[in-house]
Amino acid sequence: MSKWGVVVLVTTVLLFASGCAAAQEDEVEQVTERLHAAIDQQDGAAACELLSQQTQMQLQSSGDSCEVAVLEAGLSPDGRVEQVNVFDTSAQVRYDDDVIFLSDFPEGWRVIGAGCTPQAERPYDCAVQGG
Repeated sequence: MSKWGVVVLVTTVLLFASGCAAAQEDEVEQVTERLHAAIDQQDGAAACELLSQQTQMQLQSSGDSCEVAVLEAGLSPDGRVEQVNVFDTSAQVRYDDDVIFLSDFPEGWRVIGAGCTPQAERPYDCAVQGG
């Protein structure tokens, strides 16, 4: 293969990889935007559908249904997206007032942590968390 052939091949691979990453970032951001919309509309059922199974179970450990607990968790439906990071099957969406963590499950991207704030040299403290 000529030098130019290698350059074209590498460029094609890089463009394909960046296109895939951008598509995943869009999917992840859409999930968090749908979560914010559900919270804003007080639609606990729609919000719970966006959470992982373990996160739903963690919310229900308070004795309330997921639908009630997610609305009482104090999540803000406001905020602007500042940054979206996708790391293979994990993602983080940083809002100006919140951080949301997601994982890619067979059924798609699901929220595993929301209402998260950084703690100095410790893991994030999340209002809603599971796994």
